[in-house]
Amino acid sequence: MAKLPKFMIADDPVTDPDNEYIFHTEQPRFFAKRVEEDEDKAYIDIVAEFDNVDEFFKNDPGKKEELLEELETWYYSYLEWLDEDEYEEEDEE
Repeated sequence: MAKLPKFMIADDPVTDPDNEYIFHTEQPRFFAKRVEEDEDKAYIDIVAEFDNVDEFFKNDPGKKEELLEELETWYYSYLEWLDEDEYEEEDEE
């Protein structure tokens, strides 16, 4: 079996069209999503855990934060890629 990517996008446009989730496929496995705190600030947070994240990192919040920062960097790169892809499709038309 091929190795899964570390992060994957998951969504359900039928029952949950307003949310897009990021699945962390390696241990600790979890779903995260972009959470709006207010109009000016958005951040990524864990919304469902398959593995206990705090326990995995032996209650070291720095390691958990480091993983979430990596995930956030990946997610915003993904969003940039989507924007570029849409822009290229518009140019082709």
